[in-house]
Amino acid sequence: MLSTLKIMLSTLRSRGADPARRRSLAVTVAAVVLVVLGGAVPAIAARPAASPLTLATDVGQVTVNPVPCANQGFQLLFGNAGRKDVYADAFIEAPEPLRLSRSLVSSYLPAGYTLKVAIAVSAPRDTPPGRYTITLTAGDQRLSLPVDVEPAPVDDSGDLARYVEVSASSENLPNYPACGAVDGDRDSTHWGTTTGWNDSTKGSFPDWLRVTFDKPETVGRVDLYTLDSAKYPADRYGLRDWDVQALVGDGWKTVAQVRGNLAGQVSSVFAPLTASAVRVVTQSSNEGVTYSRVVELEVYAS
Repeated sequence: MLSTLKIMLSTLRSRGADPARRRSLAVTVAAVVLVVLGGAVPAIAARPAASPLTLATDVGQVTVNPVPCANQGFQLLFGNAGRKDVYADAFIEAPEPLRLSRSLVSSYLPAGYTLKVAIAVSAPRDTPPGRYTITLTAGDQRLSLPVDVEPAPVDDSGDLARYVEVSASSENLPNYPACGAVDGDRDSTHWGTTTGWNDSTKGSFPDWLRVTFDKPETVGRVDLYTLDSAKYPADRYGLRDWDVQALVGDGWKTVAQVRGNLAGQVSSVFAPLTASAVRVVTQSSNEGVTYSRVVELEVYAS
């Protein structure tokens, strides 16, 4: 081995040796020296195997209109391009104040399978218009999805409940969210498809539905549309008894009461006052001890 090393060193010292050959010999000499000194030739690190996971979306951009119950978002395509079945996670992140219906998709993915998951995207009404970016990751895969938030619409009908924050004692999701009662749709034939709030505590009263204003407002009339259609008439399925309350200062004040109602729409008129929120507190239904059903809630100054 030493004689071979001497020949290599001699070649390296030769000025006429080809430069490429000299570089190759230098590497070999270094390796031989390590062996002679009792070392080992360092192993060359192997490249990590590429992830079999795939990420895609059904759209290249999402447009968000900051209104209650807006149907907007995208479909996540989460796949396994490998030859082995895997359990995998996909993470979805959005900057504030955007809201996602879910931030994690965890699933069993058979080889060659692509999972499709609907992801809803929404934004509060006071979200600054502009472009935001949703980030999706899975394994070593990373994907960015741009989101354009439009300016919040302005209601000119006088309905103070339109487009403001809405909440409820409970929601029978996914078909009967609280926002379904302030979406501008009074049509009971759309019940359960595009409009209406239904609580999720069958047989338990009272329930409540509340709208909160951006600032204190003068209110003097509340219109409530309960379920009333040919299939579901109000005298069998609509609300029978409820209270109308206004948040004045730090306390709730009952400004109107409805008892024994059999109609689909009732206007409660009262002396105007300044309130930061209005709610209806439901007491009973014409169907009996079942659910509270409100198709639309509207609030006016008079």
